[in-house]
Amino acid sequence: MLKTLALALVLTVAVAPAAAQWKPEIKFLKIGVSSAGGDWFRAGAKFSTMIPAALPDLASSTVIGGGVVNVTRIGKGEAQMAFALTPYPEQGYKGESKHYPTPLKNVRLIASNLGRHVVVAMIVLKDSPIKSIQDIKGKRIVAGDRGWGTTELAESFMAAAGMPPDKFKADGGTISYTSITDRSKALQDKNVDAIFIPAQVNYPDLMAVQQSSGLRVIGFSDDVVSKALVTMPGLVKSTVPKGLYGVADNNLGTAGFLQQLI
Repeated sequence: MLKTLALALVLTVAVAPAAAQWKPEIKFLKIGVSSAGGDWFRAGAKFSTMIPAALPDLASSTVIGGGVVNVTRIGKGEAQMAFALTPYPEQGYKGESKHYPTPLKNVRLIASNLGRHVVVAMIVLKDSPIKSIQDIKGKRIVAGDRGWGTTELAESFMAAAGMPPDKFKADGGTISYTSITDRSKALQDKNVDAIFIPAQVNYPDLMAVQQSSGLRVIGFSDDVVSKALVTMPGLVKSTVPKGLYGVADNNLGTAGFLQQLI
């Protein structure tokens, strides 16, 4: 994925120095990424070194965000470049959803369909009795972090399984929203029963839990995936990759987003 993103960046900034007198309009460029360990964090870190090398008058750094909130940050000028997920940039530009009550007309798409899909899986400890999403009724879960598209996807899987968040809580379950680091520790300490996680890569915090306590990765049935595809625009049917955290014996069913650079 980094090679694809690097090419997008080169095409974006490399043409600028062709004009000898060209100077960037800004002195500092913030790149909206996501949690440490993921594709966006690594790519953003690489970008923040590539950009000053190509444009010496421009400094760059990353800012932690998510697939939903990164669009808002671009729209408000809090970041100048960011990673996002379909369909959020389009929704933000048009002001079409609860996340974007007013149009963000200064949002522009740089590149789309970057690398692998961003997918979601459910993670439990190895000795957990939870075998499928239907088993989380009345349990303690972490759906994700606020402002993340993958959190909204996790909640759509819950709704597709007959447990939208409000009903889930009314039936005795508890939902928390935390970072990958915090939800990994909560799972390890048995303060939660299951967590939803972006599942296209291994996160270091969860690798540590796998090594100390053991994990299981749970995908979603075709029925649950199909219902989620209907309720959330921009999703595609996808898989959790075989070998994730060294415990996924096969590809597992899920849905995912296309990645975009805005």
